[in-house]
Amino acid sequence: MRKKLIICDNSLSLGRLVMLRAVNLGISADCCRNNPASIQAAISDESCGAALIFAFSADEQLLSIVKQAADKGIPVFTGIFSASSAAHRAFRNAGAAAAFMLPCSVRNICKAILLRIGSSGDLYSQMRIFLDETGFPHRLKGFGYLAAAAAECLKAPEKLWDSMNSVYSDTAEMFSTNASLVERAMRNLGAHAAQNGSLARLTDGRLAEKPTNTELICAACDMFARC
Repeated sequence: MRKKLIICDNSLSLGRLVMLRAVNLGISADCCRNNPASIQAAISDESCGAALIFAFSADEQLLSIVKQAADKGIPVFTGIFSASSAAHRAFRNAGAAAAFMLPCSVRNICKAILLRIGSSGDLYSQMRIFLDETGFPHRLKGFGYLAAAAAECLKAPEKLWDSMNSVYSDTAEMFSTNASLVERAMRNLGAHAAQNGSLARLTDGRLAEKPTNTELICAACDMFARC
């Protein structure tokens, strides 16, 4: 049975938008009503692999549910409509995998949780999620090449120290293509990312002009490592 991300909110304005974005990224997801009984039932179901709960305060019932889930090895992410550090600390102490403040955009909610669960948990899949959430156009071939190259460079940074030849050849081998096509596709992706603003978002505005491939990979690795 494939495990699901359970989003404990079935509103069209938040819960279902998060669910659709997760599904579009290849992550099985479903919604339930955001009340203690429904949340308890959803987390108790064998198909639940992770849960996202929205809360207004450190409600004792919710804290108990989070602890039960954590004890079962189910990561629970809590979005809290409060800036209270005590509330955030209470959920983390109960075992929440992460606690973040609401309101925030659906994009930022997804960034807070999807990188931690991924479609398969591997670094390449997580990098694809990260780049997609940042706005990189995934329809371009260079998208997959960048995700693969950045994932490999995170594991072996020395590949960037000498030249890009090994990065291109290793990436090409993964996709059964050749290094020159990888190099051109990544340059094309960089140009599109500069035009649509995703490069500026990736680098917090530090890089907005068309980057070199080395700059693009380094920026992706750097910002991914900070998440």
